Amino acid sequence: MGTIFETLRTTTAHWARTRWPGIAAVAAVAATLAACSSAGGPTGGGLASSGVSSNGSKLILFELSFPCGLNPGTNQLCAGVTAEAKQLPAGFKVEIKTGINYADNSAFNSLIETSLQLNPAGLIIFPGGPAAQTPVMNQACAKGVKIVIMESPATGLKCQSGFVGTNNFKLGQEDAEWLITHPPSSKQIGIVTQPPGEYVSTDDRVRGFTQTITTAGYQVVATAVTNLSLDTTRTEVTNMVTAHPKLGAVFSANGPMGDGTEQALKKNHRIAQLTLDGLPNDVRSIVNGTISADAVSDGYAEGELAVRNMAAVLQGHHIPATTYVPSTLIDNANANAYLDKLK
Repeated sequence: MGTIFETLRTTTAHWARTRWPGIAAVAAVAATLAACSSAGGPTGGGLASSGVSSNGSKLILFELSFPCGLNPGTNQLCAGVTAEAKQLPAGFKVEIKTGINYADNSAFNSLIETSLQLNPAGLIIFPGGPAAQTPVMNQACAKGVKIVIMESPATGLKCQSGFVGTNNFKLGQEDAEWLITHPPSSKQIGIVTQPPGEYVSTDDRVRGFTQTITTAGYQVVATAVTNLSLDTTRTEVTNMVTAHPKLGAVFSANGPMGDGTEQALKKNHRIAQLTLDGLPNDVRSIVNGTISADAVSDGYAEGELAVRNMAAVLQGHHIPATTYVPSTLIDNANANAYLDKLK
């Protein structure tokens, strides 16, 4: 979800840790099943065997632990799913089933288990962690259900047909390439990131940025390790800039950390700021000149590709083991156009 796609993971993880209300797993599942939507045709009657409904259609379930309306990125993700569902050949039906709380893996596992009672032919799943949904996904494997994983890799899965997601190394690389073509006042660079190893995607972004920028003669002189709290990030970046007054640019490895960095540097117009994920408030900051550039993956395309790949698998076709979605570099030349697309 575009924006995702750290937007989907880190922004929702941030809200889950700090702002989600405490909801029992059973209530979450009940609410999500009541609110789940369908795309690509009317809902059929009872379901027969082999993932085929009573009206002869193959059922594909698109499953998220968070609602489609969580943020603009998730809206785009679900919109892509719905659009591609309408393009599938006759004989397919796609339903979207969503959870409430990104951090509640028990509720998400229960949602998947309940969904298996609908006898789907295929599941498209955005896991909450490398192995969080593996046990219930392997239950699906045992039933002959095909699985396409999106955005967050899963481990120990017995029947994964493919992966669709963000090339996080490339997102970091794109920010670095923008900076190289728009040289800052100094080649000293600061990085704002999470603890190494906490998120593979974040590590990949930092690696893509660092390798590209150092090859061009820049020097990473400071790294602020923070979390997704605005206050913590603002404090860490303020300390970093105080210790390294000659910084020319600061790269924040996701949107929430970019927000904290912006707050810390709002009176410092000499330092170029780069972030990721295309969060609307960050793109508006590009328009007003506070942030310089922001790279974001295409959530709409990710939804389309996930459904398209699953349909191909169910038709007996080979799909790539990994499919990366397109990405966009946003700066002041296209920021307003990007915001218009989100409306």
